[in-house]
Amino acid sequence: MADMLTIGSSATMAFKNALDVTSHNVANVSTEGYSRQRAEILSNSPNIVGPSFMGGGAQVDSVERINAEYIQSQLINSHAILNRYDTQLSLSTQVEGVISGNDSGVQEFMQGFFDSLQNLASNPTSSTSRQLVLDDAGSLSSHIQNLTSVLNDTQDQVNNQITGLTTEINERLETIQKINVQVANSLNNSQQLPNDLLDQRDQAVMELSQYIDIKSSETEGGQVEVFLSDGRLPLLADNKIVPLKADLSPYQNEGRVELYMTINGTTQVVSDRIKGGELGGVLDFRTNMLDQAQNDLGVTLNGMVASMNWQHYQGYDSNDQPGGNLFEPLNIDGVLAAKSNAQDGSDIMVSFNPNQGVSEPPYTLPEAGTYAQKQTYLDNAMSQIGQFTSREYEIKADGAGYKFYDKHTQEELTPTAGAAPNTYQLDGLLFDLSANTNVAGDSFLVKPHQEILQNFAVALKDEDSLATRGQSPDPADTNPTPAAEGDNVNIANMASLQSAKILFSDESGQASETLLGGYSKMATNVGMYVRSSEIQQTAQNNVFTQLVQQRDSISGVSLDEEAANLIKYQQAYEAAAQIISTSQSLFQTLLGVVRG
Repeated sequence: MADMLTIGSSATMAFKNALDVTSHNVANVSTEGYSRQRAEILSNSPNIVGPSFMGGGAQVDSVERINAEYIQSQLINSHAILNRYDTQLSLSTQVEGVISGNDSGVQEFMQGFFDSLQNLASNPTSSTSRQLVLDDAGSLSSHIQNLTSVLNDTQDQVNNQITGLTTEINERLETIQKINVQVANSLNNSQQLPNDLLDQRDQAVMELSQYIDIKSSETEGGQVEVFLSDGRLPLLADNKIVPLKADLSPYQNEGRVELYMTINGTTQVVSDRIKGGELGGVLDFRTNMLDQAQNDLGVTLNGMVASMNWQHYQGYDSNDQPGGNLFEPLNIDGVLAAKSNAQDGSDIMVSFNPNQGVSEPPYTLPEAGTYAQKQTYLDNAMSQIGQFTSREYEIKADGAGYKFYDKHTQEELTPTAGAAPNTYQLDGLLFDLSANTNVAGDSFLVKPHQEILQNFAVALKDEDSLATRGQSPDPADTNPTPAAEGDNVNIANMASLQSAKILFSDESGQASETLLGGYSKMATNVGMYVRSSEIQQTAQNNVFTQLVQQRDSISGVSLDEEAANLIKYQQAYEAAAQIISTSQSLFQTLLGVVRG
């Protein structure tokens, strides 16, 4: 009877534990990240009675956590990618709205400016027409400044987001670190895995992947380690956090926030290593849309400024003076410096100076010189404008010379030596480093096409200084003279720049875009980025949804299944209790027989 009682007692305990596990599943049906658990009921060791093996009942051997690690890993990766494209789409849609909202304005003001040039060409002596040109140029400048201000505000927003997301990431790492400690303590004090803690840790890792792309792995000691997605830089290793730090870029005057990590005492920028999560989305948006949009717009404006100014130089105004600058020319008298030994880059000049040695800034062509020479200078200027490229430049000194790189791709660029020592022509621009002391390790950052956004303005203030008249067309003239009053040749040539293809030359030197086409190309690139982000976001959302469904099918709590288990285990518990009751009844009967 003792064996029967033991079997009944162990059975009731086993089924009670099974009921507890089932109840725990039901209670956590809505707990995010919870993996359903299952009581593993195993047969006890049999009793040997003579030649027979008698059953020993059953017990709960362990409580298993139903979890598929490979799906969890896929979920983390998909979650990071989805949040990247969610963020990209949100930010890029915002900028697309700004661009499209201003698109008609920019197109309208540019068209208005060209229309006023054409109107002046038809009435070259009209004071009203002259003033209208300056007014329309000023309106275009004001509109560009408004658009630039919004884009600058977006850059500030990106800086704030990077800083805020970095704080969130470090806090999530602290959460995982604390759970690691709890898991280790639990494993030291019990053979049973701390299932709920493991769920909490998996959920913490999942939440971390919302902000950054990661790879996680479990050590033999049961702790989780977290690395950036390339697996090379640790965020949490040996349960020690390597925090991310958001700080100004090495070019601190740039006002741009980058991400840093300190590994073995060495601090390095890791912004380019982060591809996923909200942080990856913000960084991709900044580089591939916001920076690109500003540089694209800057190329168009630099093309407009340079072409208008150089054509204006060819003519003469009402006072028989040669044309000067219509717009403020590109003239950067100082760039951002990093790793500099007491140098700040202020002695570096960057300008549009296609005929170095002939026309120094502010590009006033000498009156001396033949008509043919001035036409050659103009042709060369237009050719150089076609070389403008939408990028930023990093200049690195090695003690002997300078090397030029594309800031974002780090492609090494090959400039052409200028006419003066330590001057270089590259992508249509003149880089003058002649006053700079070459110190190995110095590096300098130049953003010529973003610089023009900040400084786009009308230089000419007096309507009588508009160089509407042409010049003597005789190639033999050594000193070209103004054409007769009322001549419209030069202003007509300026108006014709509206339809001239002067931007984005191919390898043969053939330009492919007009000024208005250059602006449209920028707007098109913005739209393409938004569409691409939208497509990727939709695709990744579908992938993530499918993975969630797969996880739920394996690890999720099914109320129907748990309800069936409750009934099964309740009935089994009651039957086991009946075994105990029967055992007690039989034992009492035996006692009664013995007592007589």
